[in-house]
Amino acid sequence: MTDRRGRIAASLDSVHEALRMARREMSGVDEDTARWRWVSVGLVIALQGALVTALSGYETAADADVVDPTHPERYAPVTLLLRRARSTDYLNAPERVEMTGSTLHQVERLIAYRNAVVHGLGAGDAEGVAKGCRKVLGIVRHLVLSHPAFDASPHHLVCTLISDEIAGIDRLLVDRC
Repeated sequence: MTDRRGRIAASLDSVHEALRMARREMSGVDEDTARWRWVSVGLVIALQGALVTALSGYETAADADVVDPTHPERYAPVTLLLRRARSTDYLNAPERVEMTGSTLHQVERLIAYRNAVVHGLGAGDAEGVAKGCRKVLGIVRHLVLSHPAFDASPHHLVCTLISDEIAGIDRLLVDRC
């Protein structure tokens, strides 16, 4: 693992690039609904990056806060990172992620859809994926833009780019959920 500041910078770059991909793919879902697969991949990568950024934000943050307990050389699965970001053991209010059971279900559904795509299990029906996309964007916005647990001042440019990508995806989701 890299140092905490390096991990934050790399994770923010990952969030930006993943959102760019998701926005590009979403712009073509009307012509090709299979592009929802790549939208889901991009948004889950963005979610993971935002979670790693938030969980690395405090001065007291440790590598163990973001690593996979069974594979310490890799980041934890997004579901584990999300659980940690919702816990008072890792983040304080207002940085901590608060969500309803319905929101959690929609996010988990998007993650499951993405996992099916990545693991070649056949993604199935993209019905409801847009709702999960909207919820993930809200979490990313919360963690990176609204209530960052990290010092955002050295990352002003990438945070602005992330904000622009979220706004663009939001516009594309308007009539979908």
